[in-house]
Amino acid sequence: MTFVAMFFVGLASVFAQNASDTITVEKNKYYYHGMQIESMRQIKSLVANDELALKEVKKASVASGFSSVIGYLGGFAIGYEVGSMFFGKFNPYIFGGGLAVAGLSIGLGAVSNNHLKKGVAIYNANLGKTAYGGGVELNFGLAPGGVGLTLSF
Repeated sequence: MTFVAMFFVGLASVFAQNASDTITVEKNKYYYHGMQIESMRQIKSLVANDELALKEVKKASVASGFSSVIGYLGGFAIGYEVGSMFFGKFNPYIFGGGLAVAGLSIGLGAVSNNHLKKGVAIYNANLGKTAYGGGVELNFGLAPGGVGLTLSF
C-alpha cells in the first residue's frame, strides 16, 4: 500500500523540465529561478539542449559582438573629433561617419535583443517536450495485460 501511495505522489511531475525552469524577461533583463542572468554565455548554456533556441541565441551573440565593435569605433571617431575641436581642427566627415557608425551599432543591438528574446521564447515554449515534439506522460491505467503503467510521448 505504501508503494502505491508513493507511486501516485511521484507522478505529480514526470517532466525533465518544468514551468519553474523558464527564463523570464523583465525590462530587457533575463532571470532564471529568480536570479539575474549576467552574460550571453549563461543563456547559451541554459538553452543548449534546444537546437532552435540555441540557433537564435547564437545569432544574438554574433549581432551583439558586431554591435560592440562597431560601437567602439563610432565612439572613438566621435570622441577624436570632439577632442580635435579644442585644437582648432575639426573634420565634419569623420564626426558624421562616427555618428552613422554609432547609429548602426544601436540598430545591431536591437537586432541582437530581438534574436535573444525569440530564442528565449522558443526555449520556454519547448519546456517539457521531447525530441518528438510532444510532452511525456506517465500514467497508471489499463495496459494490454491488465492494469499497469503507460508511457505516452
